[in-house]
Amino acid sequence: MQRLRQLAALAVLLASAPLAAQAQNASTPPRELKIQFIDAEVRIDGRLDEDVWHRITPFGDFLQMEPDEGQPASQKTEVFIFYDRDRLYLGFKCYETDPSRITGRMGAHDALTRSDSVDIFLDPFGDRRTGYWFSVNAVNIKFDALVSESAGMDSRWDGIWQSATHKEDWGWGVEIAIPFKSIRFREGVPWGFNLRRDIVRRNEVVHWQFVTRFDGRFRPSKSGTLTGIDNVEPGRNLEVVPYVSTRFRRGAPPGAENSNHYEGGVDIRWGLLPNATANIAINPDFADTEADEENIAVSRFELFFPEKRAFFNEGSNFFSTPLSLFFTRRVGQRLPDGLAQRILLGAKLTGKVGPWSLGMLEARTQETEFLDPSTGTTQIAPGANFFVLRGQRDIWSNSTIGFITVNRDQQDGAIGAAQRVHALDLNIVRGPHIKWSNQVAYSQNDITPEGGIHRTAFRSGFEFETSDWEIGAEYKYLGRGFDVSEIGFEPETDRHNAVANVEWKPFINRYGIRQIFFEVNQDIKLDTRGLTHDSGSDADLSARFQNFWFARIRYSYDLVRFNEFTPGFGRLDRTRTYLTPRLRLFLNTNEQRAWYVSYMFHWHKLAQFRENFYGRGQEHTLQLTLRPGPGTHVQFNGTWIRELLEDGTPFQIRRLFIGRVNHQFTPQFRARVLGQISNDRRGQNFSMNSVVAYDFTARSAALVGYNYQRRSPLTGRDLGHEFFAKLSYLFQF
Repeated sequence: MQRLRQLAALAVLLASAPLAAQAQNASTPPRELKIQFIDAEVRIDGRLDEDVWHRITPFGDFLQMEPDEGQPASQKTEVFIFYDRDRLYLGFKCYETDPSRITGRMGAHDALTRSDSVDIFLDPFGDRRTGYWFSVNAVNIKFDALVSESAGMDSRWDGIWQSATHKEDWGWGVEIAIPFKSIRFREGVPWGFNLRRDIVRRNEVVHWQFVTRFDGRFRPSKSGTLTGIDNVEPGRNLEVVPYVSTRFRRGAPPGAENSNHYEGGVDIRWGLLPNATANIAINPDFADTEADEENIAVSRFELFFPEKRAFFNEGSNFFSTPLSLFFTRRVGQRLPDGLAQRILLGAKLTGKVGPWSLGMLEARTQETEFLDPSTGTTQIAPGANFFVLRGQRDIWSNSTIGFITVNRDQQDGAIGAAQRVHALDLNIVRGPHIKWSNQVAYSQNDITPEGGIHRTAFRSGFEFETSDWEIGAEYKYLGRGFDVSEIGFEPETDRHNAVANVEWKPFINRYGIRQIFFEVNQDIKLDTRGLTHDSGSDADLSARFQNFWFARIRYSYDLVRFNEFTPGFGRLDRTRTYLTPRLRLFLNTNEQRAWYVSYMFHWHKLAQFRENFYGRGQEHTLQLTLRPGPGTHVQFNGTWIRELLEDGTPFQIRRLFIGRVNHQFTPQFRARVLGQISNDRRGQNFSMNSVVAYDFTARSAALVGYNYQRRSPLTGRDLGHEFFAKLSYLFQF
């Protein structure tokens, strides 16, 4: 602790030193640009050699966000823009004094490639709340997302648009065409507009409308203005994506199914209103969804794994609330034998009508037989119907008030239960510094006997953030009868949870340090009877260096209440309090380079809930990321954990190794392999997930793949060998 106090004192001394340069004022007035209507033919090839580009006066004058906030861009950028009846066109000339150092790395659509790139922000409704983000890197790998003033970026949205790049002796050029039928907009209003360019070799990020380091990203409320778009229509925006697939399973353990499956279905998207889209998935298939990475963390509660299925990811921001009341992985979730329950039909409507944001989803799962690995008997997972309705109304400048209802109904069966939850929420955003989110919920189910206030939940979280300070506080109550285990993700119940944190983050930019972060926080969890179950304090000191390395040291001290363990690694009915101090050290090299390394050391005392002992642990985690060529991305993760009993007796060593290889042959042709192996005293697990695919568009592809999952000793969750193929194709009207 004495060492931490000395480091904190050094941070104060550095922060008091004068800065080398003053950043431009954050209140830079918004720029305005008037666009021309030109009826012209453009071949999207990145060359900007058509006559129309010579008829347009370019603009530029970008300003740095990083590394020297507010200073002019080190490299010149010229931008050309016009529109016709069907599309918005943009052309970029990205000048580079040393073209040989342009960084362009291949990757899948929406991949984070750490490349030279150009980005476009559009707010076609002009409400300064939401918008679209389009990005193209130097080798024409595309990224697109939705942007919200309050919630940030959601990269799960995929649009249909065209782009191309071309390297020149002066730098590189970009041509982009965005069909009006691919976006939603309001006619006759000025659009929010901004542009960005990343120059990797200099760790430089520049914008047309100035963006501060504090903002860090496109913010709809602080964008420039694009005027002049008139007499255009969004069109029907009807997309139909039929698919056929086949799946072969071999080598499954005794009692499991070795079979052939042939499937077909269709996904339909229809822009019903200028900013509302209906999605229907009939017999959806998720064969190309990447497998989850294994997690060997030890927890009393269910571990969280993110949603990766495209149907549920797109538009998921419309269903998010302060409490996690709808978790899409509950729909078609994996059964105890390792296979997912089939989804027969999914339908949703998402969008915005006036001041209202609306989300409605309904999905039906199929009754499914499975082998219960714990008993060796065949069980039935009954089919269930999920219905979600979410509404949120804009109030004031950037605040909202809303409601959500989530319902799960099913036939009588062995797994799952009927559940419902209803909630109201209020989210207040005052300028760029203050956020206050609140939600109250009531759950209904057929399991818990408690009623009244015990079936309620409440969350209130406050954040105040400036360029130098961040202060937060949160309180959450989950009654002992509040149960959303089949529809949401709130694994803890019977809890009062309070947490407060303060972070100081001065921008130094001297003595080899760019920015220092010093954070302290305190949390406590009580059950509804007043008994402490978890409480702790954390102190965190980290720094980002001028070479863009990052280092962190974190000390934590927690009290955890759990069942008392017996000498024979069992549990007693009575509980005790375990002390779990922890020390973490973390180092990360510059992620913009062709290779970088992350290392974490973790020393801790622990209550090992799975193995029923209290002792000590030492953990080493190493991650190596390589980009050996412009189209290849390789990542290796290794975790080694040594666990000892309280008296120092060695108990077990747990290991996890993850290898991931992504190769992009062309912007459309890609392959990926994910291999995982883990072991502890219970045995060894091995799995592989691989896909080779050709993307016709952002939503249609031809692919073949291979999955393998095996545990030693064998369990009912082993899948054996699985081969699959899928063909889908987008028809757009």
